[in-house]
Amino acid sequence: MIALEHHDHPLPDRERNDALYAGKLLVFRGFAEVATLVASLAQRARDFLGEDPEAAHLRWGEAELNERADQLRRAVRKDAAVRGPLRAALGAVGMDPAANYGDGPGVRVQMAHSQSGRRRVSPLGIHRDTWGTRVSSQVNWWAPVFPTTGERTLAFYPSRFRTPVANDSAGWDFAELLRRLRSEGPEPDYPLLPLATEALPEAEALAVSLLPGDLLAFSGAHLHASVPNRTDRTRLSWEVRTVTGEDERAGRGAPEVDSEATRRTLQLFRRLTDRERLGEMEPA
Repeated sequence: MIALEHHDHPLPDRERNDALYAGKLLVFRGFAEVATLVASLAQRARDFLGEDPEAAHLRWGEAELNERADQLRRAVRKDAAVRGPLRAALGAVGMDPAANYGDGPGVRVQMAHSQSGRRRVSPLGIHRDTWGTRVSSQVNWWAPVFPTTGERTLAFYPSRFRTPVANDSAGWDFAELLRRLRSEGPEPDYPLLPLATEALPEAEALAVSLLPGDLLAFSGAHLHASVPNRTDRTRLSWEVRTVTGEDERAGRGAPEVDSEATRRTLQLFRRLTDRERLGEMEPA
């Protein structure tokens, strides 16, 4: 089993990335800059979901909560006041902002007892991010806005890091997703991302419970999923995906054992300091 490591000190880009590309899961704990960012995002959640965002499912049905969650997501992504605290948080754990590119901060809402399948409030199925992006140097950062438990968090399948898993990435096209979003709106009749097509033993899943202020880093090639939220509290988390430019140019990254999407989505990532794009969408 690949280790879950806790760190209370920063790790420079190369050391951190090499560990992630090897399949480790890293939790950074005790950084004031991360706590400051989380406090800011918690307030934004209250702005859109009420004073107790974890109880939002008691105030609205899934359709209304899905809309509010989408509004929250859009507001956070456009909020220039969030970018500074985000850079500070990532810098505190060892990232060089001038050498790294990100896809922008996001807040995810996972509704308690969600049944509808609406994109902004439902759990995500088992997947690797690299099934969709084909960027093997991609690193994912994930953290709770409010406390999580093993029943409402992320689950990983560490034993599958280097083992192929059947999936539908070969028939999935990011350009088509963008086209559908433009023509059909935020709930298009097209998958948000490729998913595993084989059932995996529940015993293989490793649920990671974190506290606000913790920050989890993992490779975009790590197989993971949302734990279905069957608790009485809605889960709110924040996330961002990054790429170290030098690693992308040098071809360093996690193993691609089963990704078959036809495009690489480099255009998603912008340098943290000046917003310059890492690249354009290109054939894989």
